[in-house]
Order: sequence, then C-alpha cells, then structure tokens
Amino acid sequence: MTAKPQQAIAPSQPWLLALALSLPVILLPNAHLFSLSFGVLAILGVFMLIGLLRHRNTYNGDDKALQVLPRCFLFIWLPMLVSCIDASATEQALKVTGLYLSYGLAALAVAVLLRAQAAFKQVAILLSIVICIWAFNGVAQVALGIDMLNKPLVDPEGYANSFFATSQEFGFYIGALAAIPLYTLYLMGANRLSHLLVTVLLILAVFFGRARSGWIMFAVALLPYFYLLYIKPAKRRIIPIVIVPVFFGSIAMAVMSLSSLVQQQVTLTKSVFANNYEQVDPLARDYVELWNDTIEIAEQHWVNGVGVDNFLPAFMPYLAPNAPVPTHIDVSHPHHVWLEVAVSTGVIGLLGLLLAYAAIWRLWCSATPAQQKLALPMLMPLLVLWWPVNASHAFYSAPLAALSLFFLAFSVAALTYRGDVK
Repeated sequence: MTAKPQQAIAPSQPWLLALALSLPVILLPNAHLFSLSFGVLAILGVFMLIGLLRHRNTYNGDDKALQVLPRCFLFIWLPMLVSCIDASATEQALKVTGLYLSYGLAALAVAVLLRAQAAFKQVAILLSIVICIWAFNGVAQVALGIDMLNKPLVDPEGYANSFFATSQEFGFYIGALAAIPLYTLYLMGANRLSHLLVTVLLILAVFFGRARSGWIMFAVALLPYFYLLYIKPAKRRIIPIVIVPVFFGSIAMAVMSLSSLVQQQVTLTKSVFANNYEQVDPLARDYVELWNDTIEIAEQHWVNGVGVDNFLPAFMPYLAPNAPVPTHIDVSHPHHVWLEVAVSTGVIGLLGLLLAYAAIWRLWCSATPAQQKLALPMLMPLLVLWWPVNASHAFYSAPLAALSLFFLAFSVAALTYRGDVK
C-alpha cells in the first residue's frame, strides 16, 4: 500500500529539477532574471563545495565529473587571474574574474544536482520546447508583422527579435542554441517527420535573425547532425549525401528569394569570405581592421595579455588622433573567441583553452556511445560558443560565460553518467 504513492511521486522529481536547471536559459531574454537564476545556482554551489571539501575522504574520488569540471574551469579562470597583474584597469579585470568564479560555482551545482537526480533528458526536452517557441515567434514576427504576444517588430528594418530586446541578440542566441532541439530529437529517437519540421522551423528562424555569426554557428551544428541522422544509418550513404544538402539548401534559397534583407546579408557574407572588402559594407570592413589591430595588441602583450575586459583601453591608441570611440561597432572586445582569449590572457590563456578542449575530448573518447548521445544536446552549443565561429559576443561576458559553463557542467555530467542512458 505504501509503494503506490512513491511510484506516483517519483516520476515528477526529475521534471522539477529539470525545470529549475532550465530556468537560466529560459530567462535568457531578460538579463536581470538571467543573472538572478545563476546567482541562486552559485549560492547552491558554495554549499555543495563546502560539503565536498568536508567529506572529501568519503565521496567517490574516482568520479570523473568532479575531476574534469574543476580542471576545465581552472584552465580558463587561472589565466584570467594572472592577467589582472598588469591590467590597465585592474579593478574591472578583478570584477570580471570574480564573476566568472561565481559562474563556476553555479556549474558545480548543476553537475552535482544532475549526479543526484539524472534529469538530462528532461532538461533537454524543456529547453528544446522553449527554443522552438523562440523560433516560431521570430518567424511569426517576419511573416505577420506581430509576434505571439501581439507585439510588432522592434527592429524597423524587419528583422526578427522574438522575445529578445534586439534582433542581433535573437539571431546570435537562436543560432547558438538551435542545436539543442535537433540533438534532443536524435536523443529521444523521434521520427523523421519531427526532425524535418523542427529543422525547417529552425532554419527559417536563424535566417530571419540578422546575425551572420548565428548562421555560421548553426551550420557548424548541422553538419554532425546530418551525419548522425541521415548518413550514418544509410545503407547507401551517397544518397543522403546528395539529397539532404539539396533539400535543405532549397529551403535556404527559398528564404533568400522571399526576403531581400536575407539576400543583403548573404551578399555581404560572401564578400567577406572572398576577401572582396570593396563590396563589403563599412561595418564589416571595421571588423577586419579591428581583428588586425587585435593581433598587434596581442603580440605586444603575448604572455598574459592586457587583462580581461581591458580591451578598450588597449585599443584606444589605434584610433585616429582625437577620434571618438566608434558607436556603430562595439570595440569593448575583438568579436572573435580565440583573438579575445589571446589579447586578454595571452599565451597562458590560449594554452588553458586548449587544455580545456583536450580534457573534454579525452572525456568524450572515454565515454560510452550512450553517454555521448546523452551529452550531445548541450555539448554542441558549447562547441559552437567556444569555437571562432562565435564572432559577436565577448567570450568573458556575463551571459556567454555563464551559458558556457552551464553547458560544460551538463556535458561533463552526462559523459560520466553511469545509469541507464539507453
């Protein structure tokens, strides 16, 4: 008689935990609520860290999650701390470094909670639903002129912004996080029709966002997805290799033919990759000049960099005499992940980032196929956020740093999960 109530209550526990862990991403469009949710996780992380240290002789020391996650965090955080030594704005560098420590504590809380209650699939499902709602809302804005809440487009040029403040934010985040619904469908073994409908929706949403970096990140995430879903299980792989790109390429061409704004962005993107800067708008040319100046600054401060969030003071001498700080382009960071790490933390930071890559790769290689499949929905967003394809948001900025460590904690916990992950 007592077993029945337990069986009725138990299934809801992973979903409650999943909802709590999903809140940071769900609240991403609201900066204040997003920061608050990570603050709560950081407080939990403090208590969990104290508990682990107090019982370090009794907890499982062979747990790879409690080995890899702190290492990856320290590989990135320690170079940040070293860069504060000779930073021009030491107080600001220390502030950013301290905030990154709080994100690390939040990541620890995520990993420990997932070890206590395996809610991997539930988190992936909830986030997939939320991201698909963002995508549908963005497509509805462009198609109907209003969103699901009957609000008109914020961007006068007609780009979608969905629930975000600007179309640039929506375009960036939908491109980075669109991998979650795709790989969640793959994880859950959904039918091909579901895969097709969701993929088309996400392609439309990513295209209607104005961020070229979002396009590139989504394309990077699509390649392994197409391989796992269509090419790997096929008996004759040449058929999906030909048909799948043609089909989804036709959708992309249809979107471009119907949207003049998308056509303009595609033309500018082609000019950048072709090094034909004469045909690129002044904004794109400014990015190229910014990257060249960043390389020069990094060469001058190659050991430990200029300090995190200290790029602007280092960049100011490269402006023309008495020239104001540009307002059409954010020069507080280089708009390139690896360049930002190199100029902010020097060779030490680049080495730390490579060590973090290596630690994740070793963990991936040692995981079982089931564990790898379980980690994919959150590992792919981490991959595109940490690769150079991220060229819009600062690597050490609050939202990107917090999201990165959240996905890192989830991925590490999934790759070391020893339960039933079939």
